[in-house]
Amino acid sequence: MLPHDGRRTPERPDASPLGVRTLADGALSLQLAAGGPVTLLLMAGTLDDRCAVDLPEALLSAARACPDGLALDLRAVVACDEAGVAALARACEYARKAGHTVGLAASTPGLDRLMVLTDTLQLVAGHLDIGPDAVRAPV
Repeated sequence: MLPHDGRRTPERPDASPLGVRTLADGALSLQLAAGGPVTLLLMAGTLDDRCAVDLPEALLSAARACPDGLALDLRAVVACDEAGVAALARACEYARKAGHTVGLAASTPGLDRLMVLTDTLQLVAGHLDIGPDAVRAPV
């Protein structure tokens, strides 16, 4: 944006390309964070069918901003249902089909069980080498 005096507004070098984005009227928040060799996408709140429409584009936007890969950290997801896990799996596949590397860095035992029961775990995890220093939940 150009101010009235014609000078360019300087870019904030510390600004995250995604910042904090919320979906489903604030039910789920997404935030990029440094995480080592790849960038973490911290997801917090409720992952359910309300997020299904907006999650693919939000995840794709985050993946575009992270050329070295995007690792999902789901430890702050406090509630999730089958529709939310399915939406997450579709969003990961959507980003991968667009040529981006997306994988799972951390999860919770409850989410892991739900992903196993819905046969979506491999759609979310297993597509990213996050390095030896990353926090990885047991699957």
